[in-house]
This record gives sequence, C-alpha cells and structure tokens, in this order.
Amino acid sequence: MGLGRHADKPNASPWVAQLEPPGPARTLSADLTTDVVVVGAGIAGVATSFFTLRATDLKVVLVERDRVARGATGHNAGQLTTYFERPLHDIAAEHGSQLALQAQADLDGAHDLLDLMAAEAGSTVRVERFVGHMGMFTLDQVRVHLRNNLLRREGGLSTETVAVSEEAEFLADIPRQFDGLYDVVPQARVRALLETEGDAYRAVLSDRKGCANSAALTQQVLAHLEAAHPDRFHYVDRTPVQRVAVGAGRAVAHAVGHTISAREAVLCTNGFVDHVVEDLGGAEVQLAPAQQVSGLVGYMAAFAEEEPRAPAAISYLRNPRVGIGDEPYVYVTRRTYERGSQTMTLTCMGGPERELDGPYDPAQPVPGEVLDAMDEEILAFAQPGRPHGRPFDFQWHGLMGYSAGLVRVVGRHPDHPELLYNLGCNGVGFLPSVFGGERISRILAGERLPASIFDPRAG
Repeated sequence: MGLGRHADKPNASPWVAQLEPPGPARTLSADLTTDVVVVGAGIAGVATSFFTLRATDLKVVLVERDRVARGATGHNAGQLTTYFERPLHDIAAEHGSQLALQAQADLDGAHDLLDLMAAEAGSTVRVERFVGHMGMFTLDQVRVHLRNNLLRREGGLSTETVAVSEEAEFLADIPRQFDGLYDVVPQARVRALLETEGDAYRAVLSDRKGCANSAALTQQVLAHLEAAHPDRFHYVDRTPVQRVAVGAGRAVAHAVGHTISAREAVLCTNGFVDHVVEDLGGAEVQLAPAQQVSGLVGYMAAFAEEEPRAPAAISYLRNPRVGIGDEPYVYVTRRTYERGSQTMTLTCMGGPERELDGPYDPAQPVPGEVLDAMDEEILAFAQPGRPHGRPFDFQWHGLMGYSAGLVRVVGRHPDHPELLYNLGCNGVGFLPSVFGGERISRILAGERLPASIFDPRAG
C-alpha cells in the first residue's frame, strides 16, 4: 500500500462507544409463546417491533444472539440516504417503472418514519440532515444518474441535482434527452462541493442525506418498548437462534435449549447468520437466487477534531463505469459527536471491503494494511491538513448482508406465510431497515399491500 505506518488495531466503533451499558444478560430461560417472534435486535428488528406494537395488538418477542445493536447496527457508517446500490433505471428495467418508482418513494418516506419512531421513543440521539454529494468523472457515470433523474421526473418524483463542470471533456457528449436535468457550473464549484483541490472530478450528484448513531437510537427505542408495552413485548439477548421451523400456521424458533412458539416469525438478521429455516418436513426454506443474502465486511475509520465543522457526506466514485470494476467508491462523513462531556467533530472514512471468507468474527482486528489504504487513498478527501500515519481515534468493521440483486427483502415468504423477512441491504445507510419495519407491521396488521420489488420470492 505504500505507507505501511499502521499496525493492526482492535475493532472499535464510535457508535458502540456511545451506548449505555447493556446491563445483565437476559438469556432465554424457558419456553415462550407469543404472536410474533422477531429475530435480531439491530435497527431492523427493533424498528419491526416498534411499528408492529404501534399498529397492532399483537404480542412480540424480540430475540438477539448478542446484545442490542452490537452487530451491523453498531458497526456501520451511520448514514441516512435513500438511494439504491443499483441504478434506479436498472431496477425499473427488471421490475417495471411503476414498481421501481414506488420503491424509491417508499425509501424517501423512511426519513419521516425515522423521525416518528425517534419522537415517540423520546430519543435523544442527534440526527443531522444536509445536502450530500457524490463525485463523478466520466460520461458513463453522469449518464447513469441522468437516466435515473429522467425516470424520476417522468414518474413525478423529485430529481437529484446534477452539476457538470464547464471544463468536463464529455460535456458536449451528454445526450440532448437529458436537457434540463443538469446544470453546467465552473470547475471551482465542483471542487467546492466535493471539498477537493484537484480537478480529477468533473461532475457532482447532490441529494438529501444525513448522519445518526443507529446503535444508540436502537438501544433507546428498545428501552421505550419495554416501558410502554410490558404486557405485549418481551426481549431476550445472549440467545442465538439455531433453527426456525415453519408450517401449519406456526413458527417455532429454537434457541439455547428452549423454543419460542409464534404465529409468525420475522427474520431481521442479514439472513445468513448461524441459523437454518426449515419446513415441518425438515426441508430448508429458501429465497429466490437474486434474494439470497451473502456477506461483505466493510471497513471504516474515524478521527475527532475539536474544531466544529459542518456535517457532511461525500462519496467519490473510482470505477469509470458504474457497477463495473474492482474499486469500491470511497466516502467521507462528518457529524457532531459527543464523547463524555465534550462535543467535537467526528470525521469518518470508508470504502474498503472484503468478501466474507468463513464465519464473520467481530473480534477480528482491523488490518493495518486497510488503515494504510484509507490513510493513503481517502485521508486527503477527509482532512487534507491531517498528517499521514497519525493513529485514528476509531477503526471498525461490520458485516453487511447484501442480496444478490441488491434489493432488500421485505414481506412474507410466498410458500410459507408464517415466515417474514426484513433483511438484505438495498441502499446505503439504515433507513431501508426502518422502512422495512413499518412495511412488516402493516402486513402483520392484515393490510393487503400492492406488489413491491421488495416482496420475497421462493427459491
């Protein structure tokens, strides 16, 4: 990597550092019976529990293998965004424009769902929103996002702002069909939006974004649910589920020598961690190949500064063609951060990823070579004045569960209605988990929802 200055460091997340002590473990100690069992107490499982208890009179048991919010929720980038990991027009080509646009509108509405959940729970977690930016440097990148904008405009959704430098080599090659969907600006404006000094980037995509500690929010919402619904809500942790059996109108979760019997089970666990789902005959229940969830380990690092800086989220594409190439985009976020009694600016960097090879080990250190790469390739975007080689205040990794089709899975399994899903990242940040929780609550309430790109399909 060139610099070679960083040693391996422990997996230390700034979001987990802000959590309240979890208290004594509450391992499942007897068989339970309930209406709904929710597996996984991260943001997806807690949001699912919150909206279900709010919208129905059902009883809910939430079961967690570790402690609340210590998994992916406590080891993410803490971003609030609503764009997909695939171009919207590509999703429309597969599922149809109407379904794609409705899915985008659903995710856009998750901002309001998050605010509702935080307000009703009395959360004190800081939520910062602002306009974020993404740097582009090729015609292909610009064309992809203008095609998304064209689809948005035709479907009545608000468009994202696209600014193209007047010095862009490809400016004259932008198709006329995209007239009115972008602005031509001085190159200095591109540099200012992306906070860069060089001219490698020639265009900027801008839209609503934000930052928040999803782990602290999850912990506070859980405390609210226990206080508000003592007769209908039960939470257990340090209780890994080994098996879920579904059929004949029942779902039974098997964990630590006991069972949780329910009418319905909702998996909010990234879909591939330490358990199997079977029908009553012992056959494994699976999703369609495009909805199969696998893991990537994402790496992040952060440093604190006493000087207040405006919140921001900026990403920088590195592959010339969208979705083609081995270089992940890199990103920088800034947010206000409380450490003890001190309020400061926390600048976070991310982008490096590795395929999951074997079981994920949350205790595995962050490799020094990964920190070297961030120091060498991302630090100049995050804070040009920071010397290379200085230790980071936090460095962490988290398990990201992606479906093969990069679309979240939310809803009932078509062959096993007792089984529901709210899993599989389909966008950057944790808002899709909140959207999924609210959608699941409507299904459990008996509402007949129209078809969606998120609907589970049988394998």
